[in-house]
Amino acid sequence: MTNPGDLERVATKVVPYYVVGVVDEQPKVSPEPPERETADRDKVIRPRPTWVGFIAAALGLTTLVLFIVAMLVATGGDFPAGTVLGYVTVIVSISAAVTSLISLILGLQRRWAAFGLALAILANPIVLVAVFRFFGS
Repeated sequence: MTNPGDLERVATKVVPYYVVGVVDEQPKVSPEPPERETADRDKVIRPRPTWVGFIAAALGLTTLVLFIVAMLVATGGDFPAGTVLGYVTVIVSISAAVTSLISLILGLQRRWAAFGLALAILANPIVLVAVFRFFGS
């Protein structure tokens, strides 16, 4: 048994502390690393392309510029050129929307891709005609 004097110095709440091993030991190193580590080391880590979202935004901006140019050319009196520019605007708008969706799904510059998708949808002449017909009637 212990002396009553020793118990007076002990804290009322004791948290056990276990020492597992000696600190001065050298870590054991195997001559060959395990297969999993060599397989992870041999993998080539390729950086993700961040330019896809920027291309989507650039295509969306190009859609807006083409739409404005097509409207200016058509109101200037050159209807065949305005129509061709309108068709080009639709094609660029579809490509911007597809590129934006791919970028959004893969998580590559999502803010730029969302901006490009919004421009691609809002500057599409077919969408604008449908919106004007909806609110016009």
